Amino acid sequence: MKNVILIGANGSTARQIIPRLLEQEDVRLTLFLRRANRLQDFNSSRVNTFEGDARNIDDLKAAIKGQDVVVSTMGGMDLGGTTENVVKAMQEMDVHRIIAICAGGIYDELPEPFNAWDKKMVGHTRPANLRMAEVIEQSSLNYTILRPVWLTDKSTQEFELTKKGEVYKGTETSRASLGRFVADVVKNPALHGNENLGVSQPDTDGDKPAAYR
Repeated sequence: MKNVILIGANGSTARQIIPRLLEQEDVRLTLFLRRANRLQDFNSSRVNTFEGDARNIDDLKAAIKGQDVVVSTMGGMDLGGTTENVVKAMQEMDVHRIIAICAGGIYDELPEPFNAWDKKMVGHTRPANLRMAEVIEQSSLNYTILRPVWLTDKSTQEFELTKKGEVYKGTETSRASLGRFVADVVKNPALHGNENLGVSQPDTDGDKPAAYR
């Protein structure tokens, strides 16, 4: 069995990741969240819920011990600190593979005028997400960092990738495509090792996401 922990398991993106991971019959999944009663709709003998707080290093170490892959969908303005805790817990528990969902725009890599619009709307979140990426990249972990942009609930699982340093493509990312991407990397952890990738839905170029035009 492959032991996978999802940290930040109650979010909308996590809810797209969970069923796609469970399609893999060799995955045993731990869902890490602050209040376990929030997530009761994934009943499976291969799912374990761990109630804990990412600000508490002891909670993380207890949950991460014995895992093969860590998936982080955490958010919040304290993302740098909680990511430092996750990295430290992984290193102490001798767990090496992490897939972390960050955010597009942290390197001003979005094309104009979308970049200026995004910065005006959510620019205050960029420093925390940038710190998350820095903490992971500066660690000894084998990482895949994903930088989606404006998230949608569209059913499409299509995505296109841009590497760190390249100009981003598109203005939207479907949560379903993130779920598929994460599941694909969990299935083959050698994919996209030590890569920092923009992930977007094809054919969504423009000055802002469709919902705001």
